[in-house]
Amino acid sequence: MTDKRSDERRKLASLADALLDDLFATSDEDILKEVTEAGGDPSAISDQMRARFEETLLQARKERMKAARAGRRATQGVAESTNVVDISIARQALRHAFQQDGLSMAARNETESDLTDEEVLRKYDDLIRLGVIDPENGGDP
Repeated sequence: MTDKRSDERRKLASLADALLDDLFATSDEDILKEVTEAGGDPSAISDQMRARFEETLLQARKERMKAARAGRRATQGVAESTNVVDISIARQALRHAFQQDGLSMAARNETESDLTDEEVLRKYDDLIRLGVIDPENGGDP
């Protein structure tokens, strides 16, 4: 059943492609002639199409604005929750946590002084999330 549906969809897509190719190959004069012969008003149809296009464009812009606002709100929430930490305080808190709680970085066989500032801040944040370090208490547990 699925193969039959997908085959029918392929045929419809091919038909739509052929119709569009035929339409694009037709000259403006031929299209205007066909519309007039069918009793249509080319000017009225043009106005309707322009209005539809502008409405679609307006709707697309609204959706873009909506997405941009959602993105801004998402980044504002992150920015507000991010605290700036003095690297010396972070290093001191790590050193204290490792000495106090018997924590170690055995897998890397390093101390806090061997870490880059970025690594210190990352580990500091990790230990805050784990509840080992309390940032409100000056980095003490």
